[in-house]
Amino acid sequence: MRVYVKSNFVVPGLVNGEFFDSDQSRLTLREFLQELSERAPTRVEYLRPGANALDPDEWEVDVNGISYQRCSNGLETILKDGDTVTIRILALGGG
Repeated sequence: MRVYVKSNFVVPGLVNGEFFDSDQSRLTLREFLQELSERAPTRVEYLRPGANALDPDEWEVDVNGISYQRCSNGLETILKDGDTVTIRILALGGG
């Protein structure tokens, strides 16, 4: 299965920078983010263990242009071959 990835940063673990290939034919958004994290040379913590949601102060994630929070199954949304996942890291403000 191939999932296309868009982002506002260079996603560690994406060899080609544009898509994520998995041998699995069924993959949830949660599993996708965990696998993506595991592939990174330095692990990126998209999702804390046991969490039911991403930290809204750190990440915004969309599936095919729809916020994962608006998907009926949230992080358990099943991705299909050819889906696009957009991952945005939120800039920290400060002074």
